[in-house]
Amino acid sequence: MLKSRFPMIPLGICTLLFFNLSFASHPERNVTSTFDEFLAGEFDGVSVTSEGKLMRSPAFDEILDTKEAFVYSAVFNRTGALFIGTGNNGKVFRIDPAGSGELLVKLDEAGVYALAVDFQNRLYAGTAPDGKVYRISTQGEAQQFYDPGEKYIWDLAFDSDNNLYVATGPRGIIYKVDPSGTGEQLFDSEDIHIVSLEWDLDGNLLAGSSPGGFLYRVTKQGKPFVLLDSSLEEIKSVVVDRYGHVFAAALSGGPKPGDETEAATKGSAPNSATKSEATTVKIVGVGNGKKLEVYRIDKDYLVDTIYTSDDELVFDMVVRDDGSVLLATGNKGRIMAVSPRKFATLLVESDEEQVTRLLENNGTVYAATSNLGKVFKHGTQPPAKGVYESAVVDAGMVAKWGTIRWTFSNPEAGAGIQVFTRTGNTRTPDRTWSDWEGPYNEPQGSQITSTPARLLQWKIEFGSEARGESLLSQSNAVDSVSVSYLQRNIAPKVTELTVHAAGVAFKKYPKANSSGGVPPGGPDGAHANSLPKQIRELETPRVTAPLQKGYIPGARSFSWKARDENGDSLLYSLYYRQANEDSWRLIVKDLTEHSYTLDGLSFGDGIYFARIVASDKASNPTDQALEDRLESKAFVIANSLPVVEWKSVEAQGSDVLAGFSAKTTVSSLYQVEVAMDTNRWEVVLPEDGVTDESQEDFAITLSDLKPGPHTLKVRIIDEVGNLGTYQRSVQVH
Repeated sequence: MLKSRFPMIPLGICTLLFFNLSFASHPERNVTSTFDEFLAGEFDGVSVTSEGKLMRSPAFDEILDTKEAFVYSAVFNRTGALFIGTGNNGKVFRIDPAGSGELLVKLDEAGVYALAVDFQNRLYAGTAPDGKVYRISTQGEAQQFYDPGEKYIWDLAFDSDNNLYVATGPRGIIYKVDPSGTGEQLFDSEDIHIVSLEWDLDGNLLAGSSPGGFLYRVTKQGKPFVLLDSSLEEIKSVVVDRYGHVFAAALSGGPKPGDETEAATKGSAPNSATKSEATTVKIVGVGNGKKLEVYRIDKDYLVDTIYTSDDELVFDMVVRDDGSVLLATGNKGRIMAVSPRKFATLLVESDEEQVTRLLENNGTVYAATSNLGKVFKHGTQPPAKGVYESAVVDAGMVAKWGTIRWTFSNPEAGAGIQVFTRTGNTRTPDRTWSDWEGPYNEPQGSQITSTPARLLQWKIEFGSEARGESLLSQSNAVDSVSVSYLQRNIAPKVTELTVHAAGVAFKKYPKANSSGGVPPGGPDGAHANSLPKQIRELETPRVTAPLQKGYIPGARSFSWKARDENGDSLLYSLYYRQANEDSWRLIVKDLTEHSYTLDGLSFGDGIYFARIVASDKASNPTDQALEDRLESKAFVIANSLPVVEWKSVEAQGSDVLAGFSAKTTVSSLYQVEVAMDTNRWEVVLPEDGVTDESQEDFAITLSDLKPGPHTLKVRIIDEVGNLGTYQRSVQVH
C-alpha cells in the first residue's frame, strides 16, 4: 500500500475544487493480492492466508467478559470446566462445560499468571508480584500450597507423579513441589526469569527463559541441556506435538517479565555445578532482527523457523492434530495459523489488543484476550457476516477513481460477496469522508461512484450464504482486488535553469538499452511517451550520469531540472530574447533531454536571457496539458575580439613607458597581459586596480632594456574567453 505525509484538506474545499480539475490521461492501478498487503487492512469475521486469499473466518463468539483488564492464564480441568486467571485484581473465573461463567475466587495478589490442574482434578494458581501457589477448591476456597520466596510465578506444570513444577523470577529458578507441598530447587537457570513450561514425550521438562531467550530441556533429576539459544529475548510459549516435535515462540521488544519492578539480578551465588552441566547449542542463522519468531525443533535438534514477524508479539500457542500451529498475538488481537508447510493464515482479528491464551478442548479452540479481558470460543461455522476493510489507498493527490475489480477462487453459488468504496482527504477515515458507495456487482470491473479525492478505502462484505467447513476453509476466497484511478493533472515544476560558462559544450552519446534489445518506444523512441509508466521506467537509470562537457569556441550551453508529480513524460522547449527585446524566440522544441548546447557564433554580440518551458503534453490531451517555465539570469554572447587602443609608447633611457586602453563590445574584460620581445607574459592591472569593465586604461613601465629595437605585445581576454593580441615596436637608445 501506498503511504505518505500530506496536508489535510477540508472536504468542503475539495468538493468546490473538483469542478475545475483536469485529470491525467494515464490511469494508475493499486492492486492488493499478497498476504502482507491484505494484512494491512482491518478484519471482522474474515481471514487471510499466506497465499493472499481473503475469506470468511470461523465464528469467534464471546462467552465471558471478565470486566478485568488482563487474562494471564487459562486451563481446562478433566471435566471440561475452563478456568481463567486475570489481573490486576487477582481474580479467577470458572466457565462450566455449558458455557456459563462466574467468579470463582479473588486472591490477595494482583495477577494470576499461572493455572494448572493436578491428576486429582484440583486447581492450582500461581501469583505475582508476591509469588505464591494456591490450591483452590471447587467452592472457591483458596489455600496456600507453596511459597518459594520468589517475586513472580510465571508457569506451573504437573508430572505423572502429581509433582508440581514452579517457574519463577527474578532468579530464574524452577522448583519441584511434591503432593504434600514440600518443595526444593530443581534447576537454577542463571537467567532472570523462567516464563514457560511444557513436557516433552520423554518426560523431560521444557523451560523457556528471559531475557536470555534460552529453551532448556531439564530432566527430573535437574540436569539441563539448552535446546535453543535464540537470537531474541524471551521464549514466551512452548508446545509439543504428538510426534514429539517441539515448537517454541520467541519475542523481542515486548513487555518484559516483571516490568513493574526494577531490573532484577541473581540473589544467590551461581550454581557452578548446574552451569558446568549445561550445554549450549547455538543455532546459526536463526533470527534476523525480527520481533517474533516461531521455531520447530525435531528430535535431532534440527531447528527450523516456521514463522517470523517484525510487528507482532506472541503470547501463546496451540499445536493441532493436523500439524498446524495457532499463535495468539498482539497488538492487533490476532490469531495466526501456520500450516506444516509454513503457510500462514490470519485466522481471526478480535476487537481486543492482545490474544494472550489459546486452548483446544475436544476439537474446539478457545481464546482469552487482554485489553479487555474476555474469553471467546472458535467454531467451524462462520458468523452471520464477515467484513474486511482495506488499508487506505493513496493516489498521491486528488484523483478521479475508475473501476474496481476482484477475483475469487473456489466459488460457491450465492457467495454473497459485496464490494463498497468510500473516499476522503484525511489520513484516517472519519466523518468528513463520503458514505460507503455500492454494492458493486461486476467482479470484472465496476465503475467506482465515490467522490474524487486523494484517498480511497474499499471493503468486502461476505454474506451469510458463505459457509466454512473448518478453521481453514478457502471457499469463496478473494484472491485480489484492484482499483484504478486518474490523478489530478498537476503542472510540472521547473526547479533549476543553469547557463554554463561560454565555450562549454555538452557531448551527446547514443542512448543505451541495458537489456541489449530494442528500447521502449522503438529504435528511435518514437512512441516511448505513449507507453505505460511502468514500461517507460524499465530503462530509466537509477542514477543519472553527469553531463559530459567539452570546449567549443562560441558555444553556450544550458541545463535544467524539472519534476512532475503525476509521473508524466515531459517535453522541453528552449527560448531566448535579447535584453532590449520583449518577445521570446524559439531555439528548439520538444526536447526530452535536460540540456542543450547553442552555437553562439550564429548570434550577434549582446546580452541575452533564456527561458525553458516544461510541458506534460506527451502524457495528456492537448486541451488538458499543463506547463511551467523558468527564466535564466542575463548572459553574454560576444563573438567580437577585444581590442587595444594605443595612447603612447615611448622610450626614456633604458625604460619604455606605454599607455593604452583595452576594450570589448558587450562583455567585460577578464585579464590583460604584456610581453616584451618574448612570450613570457605577465598580468598587468588597469589604473583603477580591477579588470572588470568593458574598457580599462593601462599605464605600464618596462625597465632595464638594452639599446636597440624592441616589440611590446599586449594580450586581452574577455569574460567569455575571446582573446585578442596586439603589438607595437619601440626603439631604445
